[in-house]
Amino acid sequence: MAGADVIEAAIGITLLLIVSYVVVGSITTAADTVSAAQKDMALSQEQRLGTSVMFGDYHYESSYWNGAQTVWPIHFRVLNNGNQIISKPKNMQVMLLHGSNLPLLYNYGSVLGTTTWYYDGYFDIDIWETSEIMNPGQWDPGEYIFGQFEVNFQPNNKDWLQVVLENGVSAMTTSDIYWD
Repeated sequence: MAGADVIEAAIGITLLLIVSYVVVGSITTAADTVSAAQKDMALSQEQRLGTSVMFGDYHYESSYWNGAQTVWPIHFRVLNNGNQIISKPKNMQVMLLHGSNLPLLYNYGSVLGTTTWYYDGYFDIDIWETSEIMNPGQWDPGEYIFGQFEVNFQPNNKDWLQVVLENGVSAMTTSDIYWD
């Protein structure tokens, strides 16, 4: 009988060690996961605080017939006036607020379409379209992005544009859109 008690005690201690190992491992894994998530949130918040954009220029041009309907091209320039490089400008969304209608949302597209905006892939260091010289292909602080989209109605001077970046930072026009 004494041998059975020793074996039972050894099995009990072994099971206790296994359960303790699993519990401690689970707690450690959970703590690592929470720590990594907090670090990512802090980094995201830091980047968001350093990101700022503003409109530099925006206007619409005379209409033309595109083969299916009359469209008005709208051109805009947005300045990265923060201290963060914006690595994914194609994730920027553009909204047009036209009268009392719901805002029209435009996502990036490689060609102009009914719900897309477009840019040529280059960034300008001033509003006069001087070529970028630092980090070509990235939207650095101090550089403009020149975008355009088309609408199938005539814009007016009460329309407002807004851009929203991937991290939630946005900019809205501060004065009326003008006709070119």
